[in-house]
Amino acid sequence: MDTLGPILVGGHASSAIIAGHYAGLWTTLHASPGKKWTFADLAEVAGCKERWVREWCGVLSCAGVLQLSEGPMVSCSEDISGALLPDSELLCFYTCLEFTMDKEPKIGASFKKDGPLGCPYSDYPNFHPWMENWTRVKNKDTNYPQEFVDSVGPELRAALNKGIRVLEPGCGRGLHVKGMAEAFPNSTFIAFDIAEEVVAQNKEENKIANIEYIVGDFCNMPEEWNGTFDYLMIFDCMHDLPHPAEAMKGLKRVLKEDGMVTMVDINTSTDMVKESKNPISAALYNISLHHCMSVSLAMEGVGLGACWGVEKAMEMLKEYGGWKEEEISVDLESIVRHAVYRLKKGKGLSA
Repeated sequence: MDTLGPILVGGHASSAIIAGHYAGLWTTLHASPGKKWTFADLAEVAGCKERWVREWCGVLSCAGVLQLSEGPMVSCSEDISGALLPDSELLCFYTCLEFTMDKEPKIGASFKKDGPLGCPYSDYPNFHPWMENWTRVKNKDTNYPQEFVDSVGPELRAALNKGIRVLEPGCGRGLHVKGMAEAFPNSTFIAFDIAEEVVAQNKEENKIANIEYIVGDFCNMPEEWNGTFDYLMIFDCMHDLPHPAEAMKGLKRVLKEDGMVTMVDINTSTDMVKESKNPISAALYNISLHHCMSVSLAMEGVGLGACWGVEKAMEMLKEYGGWKEEEISVDLESIVRHAVYRLKKGKGLSA
């Protein structure tokens, strides 16, 4: 139990942390850092029922997240409450448990040789809202798109300012392309996703003159796009695809003679033994087990998974994408837990 006991406690505490988010308790606690509250006072200020708050405090004080003293009185450190506010990336990683843990019977069945291939996207109706929120939090923390564009290089900013044709495959709720289009109105953008309902929502809610949203399959981009784009930007998408090799084959094909691709994806090592020394990667593997790998396999795909790793990505970009070593550079510093692959075709971008 020295190993399994703390994991069990952490699992139950994670559930209570998420409940506290929806109840608004972390926001209330953070407004008065270090304050000692009675259960009744905390419930009153948060607009909650005292009985529910009391039981919640029991969970998280036993887990060491909250501090309980005689009275009883409960308090929370500023560091903890601040890390669990609605715009926190850490909270996003907690809330992803909502669309993973409710699928355990089907995920477990998928392990079996005679079981389902995996859970398809239709089993995850709340994935896109979660991904939208995670993207929003990351973009705010990194001053997207300005810092991202600067990290890629001055040639990207110059080209976007002058006006180029940009493609974003797997755009989801469109926050990346929307940020770019607003910042660089001289450029034109096409953003596509395989999810029809998401594209329809983007057309309704993210109407910007220089963006066109369409339904499309990254693994089968149309021939009429050949040689028509200056720049492709890919965000946390490649590892979810059923056939990423086919998507990689299309990158150079749709670029003009001189162009650039940036592919942002999770920064891990392909070597699982090496990655096992990093405890936080357990969360990445678990998200992959319950979503990324699962949706790919459910579409009769290869199931790369979120932790496919930098080594595997480089190998596939060369083998299937046709990129030479000198055409690829990788930035492991600019975005936390992410690798940014810069792929240069011909002379790349120029102003």
